[in-house]
Amino acid sequence: MASERQAPVPPSGSYAGAVLDVPLLRALALGGKRSVEIQLLIDGESGGQTDYQKLALVLTGLSVPEREARATLDLLRGHQQDMAAKLGRPVKVKTAALDLLESLDTGPGSADDDSDLTYDQLVQMAFHDHLTGLANFRFFTRRLRQEVQRSMRYRHLLSMIMIDIDHFKNFNDRFGHAAGNKVLAYVAAILREEARETDLAARYGGEEFALVLTETAKHEAARLAERLRARIEASALNLPEHGSQHVTVSAGIATFPRDAQQLQALCDAADAALYEAKQQGRNRVCQFQPTETVEFVYKSEHAGAAQQVAVLGDFNGWSREADRLARAPDGSFRASMRLAPGRYVYKFAINNEFYIADPMATEFVHDGYGGRNSVLTVKAG
Repeated sequence: MASERQAPVPPSGSYAGAVLDVPLLRALALGGKRSVEIQLLIDGESGGQTDYQKLALVLTGLSVPEREARATLDLLRGHQQDMAAKLGRPVKVKTAALDLLESLDTGPGSADDDSDLTYDQLVQMAFHDHLTGLANFRFFTRRLRQEVQRSMRYRHLLSMIMIDIDHFKNFNDRFGHAAGNKVLAYVAAILREEARETDLAARYGGEEFALVLTETAKHEAARLAERLRARIEASALNLPEHGSQHVTVSAGIATFPRDAQQLQALCDAADAALYEAKQQGRNRVCQFQPTETVEFVYKSEHAGAAQQVAVLGDFNGWSREADRLARAPDGSFRASMRLAPGRYVYKFAINNEFYIADPMATEFVHDGYGGRNSVLTVKAG
């Protein structure tokens, strides 16, 4: 009769008499941060005053007790130095982490024995966050780069939402790391439920999450972000030892091409909007606003002919509901809008019935339907 598999061991191993955190090692080896980033953070924080719990959170997004985090990172440093001495050349920290993982004596059949994992399981480990089940930072950056390139090529909309759990460190300090992990998994589950099949929900790092929304205008992304924020605020997380606890989130939104027209600029814009939400008191959604202001003006040649006017273009998904013009005292319709520097095409929708190019525009292009669009060029400064 075949022998039974041994019971899984806890998520830590014994190495040189110290207790290590295997998920932390695995996240260092397979996570999205590059070796040079990890090395800079580890070297910059070395010393007796280091907050190892915080360092582990920054490096991998994992909440690890101080003792295990210290033992794991200190032994990783030593193992890296030993490998470099034996090989006679520098060894990358991720390589050392992988080698250290293989050195752990956790026993055959344990939960940390990767020898019988399938290729698909290894891919899952490499590109998904094990705590939340969402895409990790590595997969997020790869997918976002692809989507931005596609949006640049076809002038498709792409929105990004950055989400941060409010006062997460205080929650962690008050209720413990296990409760903090439950909060992360709880928020991730709501993101997964609210996101569409075509959206990408990812754990950006620590207590931050990101949503990449393809073919999504800014006003649509704002509705989703507000729905997420309200749902998280209204629901409660049940902690066995602490009862029902509420958490809130802050969110920042940016959209290509309206707010940014390059990958890094899009990330920076979403991050700036998130920072603004936190500065305004948290538990709110803020939208990024470029510095350049554009004025749209429409005045009909026939008084009273226009009752409603909207501007629609490649900056709002050609939606006549997104950006309506207000009637001015002189009978014209006007709207101010913030747009990132770039070239845009647009037209006006009159009374929700017919569409015309802007009579005041100086450049036009064919719209593909026998008509024409106006061209707007926004310059920096």
